[in-house]
Amino acid sequence: MPEWVGPPLRAVGDTELFLLRAFGATRAPQALGSWVCLSWLSAEDGERTRGPLGEGLPTESAAWAALLVADEIAETAPYPGSEWWAARGIAPADRMSADGWAARVGDGYTRQYMHGVTVAMAWLLGQLADPRLMAPVFDGNAVRIPAAEREECQAQLWAISERAGRAAAG
Repeated sequence: MPEWVGPPLRAVGDTELFLLRAFGATRAPQALGSWVCLSWLSAEDGERTRGPLGEGLPTESAAWAALLVADEIAETAPYPGSEWWAARGIAPADRMSADGWAARVGDGYTRQYMHGVTVAMAWLLGQLADPRLMAPVFDGNAVRIPAAEREECQAQLWAISERAGRAAAG
């Protein structure tokens, strides 16, 4: 597990498996986006490992870039100028094209996926303590997941985190 990852290894692994099951049951793009972030940490394919926004190794700088870009796209922000990228330390070679940005912003499924990337990366980077925010809101057909099902998902995400935290402390 990379040293920059905040949650315990067990929490990340168990959450990854749970999100994959949640995606299988709901086809929720948010669950997929979060799962991809956690799965990326294994770096199984080295430089060719599929991450949330492309291929590459799971580095802290790549995680921050994914968080920042995904958050903007999820919020349908317009393509940022070069000063935005530079202020966030994202090298020109690592910047998304304006066309790529527009395609992602223009697709509701992709924006929900990016929301999943945002919350998962924030959790991994220690910027978000509550894993329940990874519970998807909409299914793969853009239909709101019933409140009871979402609450159950949130409860399971919390239980996974709590169990792993107790194990790490124990």
